[in-house]
Amino acid sequence: MEIRKATIADVDVLVKFRKQQLIDEGIPPVDNVDEKFANYFIPAINSNNLISFLAIEDGIPIATCGLCFYTLPPSYSSSGRIAYVTNVYTVEECRRKGIASLLLKEVIEEAKSLNYKTIRLHASSDGKPLYSKFGFLDSSGFMQLNV
Repeated sequence: MEIRKATIADVDVLVKFRKQQLIDEGIPPVDNVDEKFANYFIPAINSNNLISFLAIEDGIPIATCGLCFYTLPPSYSSSGRIAYVTNVYTVEECRRKGIASLLLKEVIEEAKSLNYKTIRLHASSDGKPLYSKFGFLDSSGFMQLNV
């Protein structure tokens, strides 16, 4: 199995995996989101605001895990620089084989190499055991206002 960083040439795969991830999380599919998702991935990859890794088996992408970056105002205990794990997805027939763990190791090492001290994520119920194994702690989440 090969693990490598995704490039612009992989946007179609990232879009496909993102759509299936959302469906698997119980979010109903919406038609015509491919362009919307691609319009996120292309500039985010080009600007290095998103780094995604792909697991490839026999030339076929089977899993992905991404890392995007943002900055909050610093606090006494934090620089405010946040690495955010996103788009963790493995095709169904390849699950429970340790592939997501391999990809998660890659994104954690990438965040460390870029000097990020805080890595966050929002976990699905299926993903929580994996993230806990890596030392992620459950927190209260966040509040949101849609305007």
